[in-house]
Amino acid sequence: MRRLTLALTMVLAIALTIATASCKRAPRPAPAGPDLASVVQVDDPHAGTQLVSGFYSLEGNPWRWTAGRFSAELKPPPGAGENGAKLELKLNIPDVVIKNLGTITLSASAGGARLTPQKFTETGNYVYAVDVPAEFLRGDSVTIDFSTDKAIPAGKIEQRELAVIVTSVGLVAKP
Repeated sequence: MRRLTLALTMVLAIALTIATASCKRAPRPAPAGPDLASVVQVDDPHAGTQLVSGFYSLEGNPWRWTAGRFSAELKPPPGAGENGAKLELKLNIPDVVIKNLGTITLSASAGGARLTPQKFTETGNYVYAVDVPAEFLRGDSVTIDFSTDKAIPAGKIEQRELAVIVTSVGLVAKP
């Protein structure tokens, strides 16, 4: 009986190990160093590897809608580890967003550092530009996480959650 219990315990342990290993998602491979860009135009066919989450597909335009939370992986520009860099997100706040949500606030973080948020009260083209401290730009890449305080919920206008329209995201060297 003791052998049977030991054998069943071993079979269960092996089965659980296999089951949990097969449930894990493979990590999304990040682009290699030289393939990573500091500035990404969202209509670039190679941009998809750096637009990590929350960016929707191109729709025949040189821009992409985003969800309320979206992220990009960028290569710090030369000298950023010593001088810091400027984060620039070129975006559009469409009329439909202002009509449905009123004022929206865009926040960002770079490598965990919270950056200055910006409020948008009117429709238009904008550049969200904030300084990123050098200590967060010393690696080969940095994840930039964006979020809006409000987004148009999925199903209200279309099947996707809608926040802002983006044309480019990048880290620009400081002089």
